Amino acid sequence: MRRRFLPKYVTAFVDRHGKERLRFRRTGFESHYFKSKLGTEEFRQEYRACLDGREVAIPVKVKRSAPGTIDDLVARYCSLPSRLGPTETTQRKIRGILEKFRKEHGHRTVADLEFEHVEAILQRKMERRKVGSRIEGGVEAARKLRKELVRLFDFAVKSRMMDRNPAALADRIKIAPGERSKGYYSWTESDIDQYRECHPLGSRARLAMELMLWTGQRRIDAIHLGPRHVATGRIELSQSKGGKVLGLPVAPQLLEAIVAMPPLPEGAECFLLNELGRPFTNAGFGNWFRDRCDEAGLHKCTAHGLRKAMMRRLADVETSQQGLKSVSGHSRDEEVAIYVRGAEQRRLAAAAIARVSDWEKLPETEKEDALAEAAKLALSAWKMSNLRES
Repeated sequence: MRRRFLPKYVTAFVDRHGKERLRFRRTGFESHYFKSKLGTEEFRQEYRACLDGREVAIPVKVKRSAPGTIDDLVARYCSLPSRLGPTETTQRKIRGILEKFRKEHGHRTVADLEFEHVEAILQRKMERRKVGSRIEGGVEAARKLRKELVRLFDFAVKSRMMDRNPAALADRIKIAPGERSKGYYSWTESDIDQYRECHPLGSRARLAMELMLWTGQRRIDAIHLGPRHVATGRIELSQSKGGKVLGLPVAPQLLEAIVAMPPLPEGAECFLLNELGRPFTNAGFGNWFRDRCDEAGLHKCTAHGLRKAMMRRLADVETSQQGLKSVSGHSRDEEVAIYVRGAEQRRLAAAAIARVSDWEKLPETEKEDALAEAAKLALSAWKMSNLRES
């Protein structure tokens, strides 16, 4: 069955139930069966995601539930994906948080919720427990849940389902400095060397690592980079999170890894292709790269850890915060300041220890002179500081 007005790469067929279905088929891309009706905005978004080789976000239908319940509230809130975040990845993460909350508390009446109830829910969320093969809960999980509940109940107040926001009234999650999450493990230089020893040039595993490392991009952006993004020695890309447009020079090490690979199939738009010769999905690449790291004995290393490694490297060679942001695409100084502070701490500590080491080797008389000179310099600096303040 063929329609004259169907978009390119889209075909129609009748399934075994007699229902007409639409399917996206293009060489080198994942096939996709459309969930939305032809001609709608949702269909256009699905089609664009297929053309870009991205994972397609399944449109959320409003679930029938008892009016005034949390089940009803979450369904209405999630019915418009843009409420959850600007990108499909963010929307999927937040929807997962809210669906878990709804599964446990969906029967409750929204108007009856008080801040004490929210605090009790958050307290239980802070308890880490094993669910299947995964560990769920913890301080960070509770903090993220509170953040999304504030937004959810703000929507409830606007919808006149309740008078005030109980999540906003609940106490913030307090995290001890030692318990704060450090995020993904950042690759060290020895980790990078160990991976290169295991995966030589000319392998997909090696290209994947070099591509992630030398672009410093998120996994979802790095895996879709290809020849179409390279112009005049630069990689030009638009980040999926935030839409920031970046131009990054192609490092010699990355170019070497690309040239060492066999020629890409005709029409291929990505440097990295899966076993079927198609672009990786975000989740599929994550699982595949996890196996490649395990083969190298790097069980703590992940794809995102390479982005952090590039930020650490840039900070170690005294790149400014603006320089770090120009590579990573971060918008705020505080997002990259942690890397700069860490590198500065290491440099200052190295200089301080070196000075003490040199001082210890001096004869006793020279040690006293050195200490006296240091005291004079400190006093002079203190006086100058007081003069500037006055």
